[in-house]
Amino acid sequence: MATDKPTRAALAVREALAAQRGELLESVRRRARAGVDAEEVLQRAFERALARSDQVRDPDRAAAWVGRVVRNVLLDELRRKRDVVLPVDDIELPSVEGDGIDCMCVLAQAERLKPEYALILKRVVVDGTAVTDVAAELGVTPGNAMVRLHRARKALKDRLEEHCGTTSVLSCSECGCDERGCCPPS
Repeated sequence: MATDKPTRAALAVREALAAQRGELLESVRRRARAGVDAEEVLQRAFERALARSDQVRDPDRAAAWVGRVVRNVLLDELRRKRDVVLPVDDIELPSVEGDGIDCMCVLAQAERLKPEYALILKRVVVDGTAVTDVAAELGVTPGNAMVRLHRARKALKDRLEEHCGTTSVLSCSECGCDERGCCPPS
């Protein structure tokens, strides 16, 4: 049953969709594999976001909610194609393409995590190995590997915030590790 007047959350979702369209499309294109139509994924995500806009608890965070909807639709599409690669979403990790690593703090702090966390972050994020393949290597279920990856990301985010004062590679220039010399290049 539709109401005549959209809720504040629905309006916030519509605004976020309009404002973020280009950025979300680029994000889908970066993460999608061959055979995945980024425009189609984005369209389905927008439909889902509009249909479920009543689920937004805080209209001020609608943009983040829309981003999660887009990510989930893309993951659904990748799973359908049996090509699962989980995106890094809770914490931005350095680029390992081109010139190499942008921020050594992230890698240095990742190496200081529990060994199983450091390993799954390295295999999935840095090496680009599918979570299902890493799960098979480790002898655990894919669900367990995904939980371990989630916990590893959270632990790394917490460690970075505590040690460096930031959780974003883009804020790495604000980090004092360079002056302290505590996160040397490995």
